[in-house]
Amino acid sequence: MQRRTPLNTLRAFEAVGRHCHVRRAAEELHLTHAALSRQVRILEEQLDVQLFDREKNRMQLTPAGRRFLSVVQHALHTLEEGVLHLDPKSLAGELVVAVTPTISVNWLPAIIGVYVGRYPEVDLRFVTIEPHQSKLPRQFDLALCLGQPDAPGREVQKLYQEYYFPVASPALLAADRPINKPQDLLQYPLLHERFQHWEDWFAIHGINESRGRSNIRFDYGFQSIEAARAGLGIVLADQLEVAADLRRGSLVRLLDQVMPVDAGIYLVSEHEDTQTIRARLFVAELKRHLQQLGSADGPVATLPGRDD
Repeated sequence: MQRRTPLNTLRAFEAVGRHCHVRRAAEELHLTHAALSRQVRILEEQLDVQLFDREKNRMQLTPAGRRFLSVVQHALHTLEEGVLHLDPKSLAGELVVAVTPTISVNWLPAIIGVYVGRYPEVDLRFVTIEPHQSKLPRQFDLALCLGQPDAPGREVQKLYQEYYFPVASPALLAADRPINKPQDLLQYPLLHERFQHWEDWFAIHGINESRGRSNIRFDYGFQSIEAARAGLGIVLADQLEVAADLRRGSLVRLLDQVMPVDAGIYLVSEHEDTQTIRARLFVAELKRHLQQLGSADGPVATLPGRDD
């Protein structure tokens, strides 16, 4: 296909397929009606597939045509993006990302590493925002927020729903204190952070107590997770925050049940048509990373009786 099908033929098909009208597509591409029709016919012959139904001067994509249009549009978009990426002038400059402390520590560094390796022309600057912060700083290109912020004039999209479950370092666990049910967690030190998720966790399971054998309290989630890595206690963590730890074995999951948290992770940005190429590339890398971690698939298991 790469050798036999010129790019202009694919552009011709895309325009006709999008409009389902040869004259309009010809006007867009500054071609004659006859030339454009001929290119589409040649493409159908090359593919040996009918891409359009032509009845009574009306054109409609066949099922094969609809599938191929999607493929061609994606390919042309990728080419256009690639051309932009080659231009150092469009990439050079600063990208300001507002982000919560836990996101900046636990899973954002992997994205930063890939991004700066590919686009060294970009100067990244990160500013810290609080979890559940409603009003955001005035100057930023992108923001990664825990909880939906108030961001008038910006595009706000939910990236990810948080799901919490208990994890701990294998070094903490004792053979004479197995963890088979939520009540068993109270035999161990518990690591808390300011939003008190342990209270919600135990309440869901009908347990009034939320204090472990000993208790350590932190401001931020990343602090309690780091304490868990050091073997200081059990922490409730989101599956995204500890995905790398679970793969390495530095933390282990203790129970199958998960607790959906009302607040999710939100991305705040300019509207797509006004975003810089720097921001668009960062968002693409961000979403690719989340997909690789399996976050789009949801939790491994959910709590009985809940349909979140």
